[in-house]
Amino acid sequence: MAEIETVAQNLLQLDEDDLMVQIGVRAQAIEVSPEAGSIDSLSEEIPTSRGALSDLLKAGSHVFAPASEQAYKILCSPMGGDSELAAELDRLMSEKTATAAAKMTSLLTPVLVGSLGLPQSLAVLVGSLIVKKLSKGHLISFVSTGRQI
Repeated sequence: MAEIETVAQNLLQLDEDDLMVQIGVRAQAIEVSPEAGSIDSLSEEIPTSRGALSDLLKAGSHVFAPASEQAYKILCSPMGGDSELAAELDRLMSEKTATAAAKMTSLLTPVLVGSLGLPQSLAVLVGSLIVKKLSKGHLISFVSTGRQI
């Protein structure tokens, strides 16, 4: 978990669009080489061309949208939700620190891997973007509408 927190702290410095592009880049890299799904692969930068940013944003949203919707169902439904996990995420959200955000990502990552079948590298990226969106106040619409973040 400590390794995930370290990676998450770096990822959480990116803006939402950059994270979405990174999700798209990573998803495409995993198609070519399954090794790109490991947490260790996040330390390797994957080169992207400027012209491909629009396509990468689209690819990232194709991964993020269903993952965030499924994460909502898992984390916020009474039957699927882990009340201890939900309580810990809520506690961390109230701290509003970079360390707490990285810890939230590290708690979400195994849920995204185990429940959604995401490769670990994508789970860390998706978890980071979920945390980033939640920290910006998108939580209200996420919870009240039941839609993806």
